[in-house]
Amino acid sequence: MFDQRLPIVDGDDGAWGDILNQFISKEHYNTGANNAANGGHRVITIRPGTTAAGTAPLQFTSGSLLITPEIGAVEFLGDKLYFTQTTGTTRKVLAAYDDSSGATGDVYYRDSSGNFVRLGIGSPNQVLTVNSGIPAWAPSQGGASTETVSNVTNNITAGSDSILLVNAGTGPINVTLPAASTKTGSTYRIKKVDSTTNLVTIIPNGVETIDGYANMIVAYHNSTIDIVSNGNYWYII
Repeated sequence: MFDQRLPIVDGDDGAWGDILNQFISKEHYNTGANNAANGGHRVITIRPGTTAAGTAPLQFTSGSLLITPEIGAVEFLGDKLYFTQTTGTTRKVLAAYDDSSGATGDVYYRDSSGNFVRLGIGSPNQVLTVNSGIPAWAPSQGGASTETVSNVTNNITAGSDSILLVNAGTGPINVTLPAASTKTGSTYRIKKVDSTTNLVTIIPNGVETIDGYANMIVAYHNSTIDIVSNGNYWYII
């Protein structure tokens, strides 16, 4: 058996062809006859890289994508690596993330530009919700933040998933909701905590409604209304 090497210039007389064939056939396909399949790789063994620049074991150069996706093709363009699957001959983006700033429990999602971005792990008792069309952490219903509203006309200023304790002890109160489009998926619990007959009127923003109504009334002591935004209107839950 010949050494695993290329022929030596001015050496290996009479053995050049055998040594060269053995070297090439280690990873290249050869039927031994004239065949269009010959020369393609049958196996690929990639040697380890080093810390020096330009020695990565495999490195792509960014270029144009195929006009028509081809099954099995791997392509690189800009910041994305692509692979084309068999079903539907569909080109897919391979998801990748930067692990230099991540932490245990982080989640990743697709942003509006098609990038894979990190959402850091939330705090204890928070739940994963949606805010303005993207995932976000918010207090759970059981651990929601609270805000006491006094007897004046108020706009809600509390964050998502909040409990508003409304005190109408000295007169009626109007509680005006923010625009539903700015609080998609947000839930508010509005609770009348005084024992008077004064009304607490919950008013949507602009032409929006609550369950199709122009407003909602909280009339009795400890009465509660839970409302949520679907991005267009408010609904009782």
